[in-house]
Amino acid sequence: MQPSPAVDDFDLIVFGGNGDLAMRKLLPALLELDLDDRLPAGARIFGIARSAMDRDAYIERVEKGCRHQVGPKRCDAARWKEFAGRLDYLSLDATKPQDFASLAERLAGREAVVRVFYLATSPDLFGPITKNIGAAKLASETARVVLEKPLGEDLASSRAISEAVSRVFSESQTFRIDHYLGKE
Repeated sequence: MQPSPAVDDFDLIVFGGNGDLAMRKLLPALLELDLDDRLPAGARIFGIARSAMDRDAYIERVEKGCRHQVGPKRCDAARWKEFAGRLDYLSLDATKPQDFASLAERLAGREAVVRVFYLATSPDLFGPITKNIGAAKLASETARVVLEKPLGEDLASSRAISEAVSRVFSESQTFRIDHYLGKE
C-alpha cells in the first residue's frame, strides 16, 4: 500500500449522520482510516440528524454499525474508544435556520480548519441545508460541501440543486457523488 499524503485536521459534518449511508459506508470507512492511522489527531466527526438522541446513544449506534462492517477483530476496545472520541452528535432540523446556531457553537474557534459538510440526505434538502450553512456563516474559505445521492430527478431539478448550492459554495468547494440521475 502506498503511504497516504499528510492530512491536516478537519471537521466533517455529516447531515444524515444516522442514516443508512453514514452507518453502513461512511463511518465504517472513517474508522478503517483511523485504524490505519490515516486520520489526523485533530479530526472531528459530527453526525447531524433530526432524531432526538444524545451523544452516547449516537456513539453506541455508530459502534454497532461499524463493528458489523469492520469486524470485531479489526477494532479492539481501546481503538474504538479512540475513534469514538472523535465523534459528536447534534440533533437539528436542517430546514430551520435557528437550529444552526448550535452547530456554529460546536465549530467555533476552528474557522481555519477545513470543514467538510457531507450531505447524505434527500436531495430536496441540499438547497435548504446549504442556505442555512451560509446564513450561519459556517461556509469559510476552507469549507467544502459534498453532495451524496442522486442530484435531482431530471436535468431541471439537478440544475436547481446546483444553483442553490452555488449561492453558498464555489464550484471549487463543491464535490458531487451521484449514483444516478433520474427515475427508473
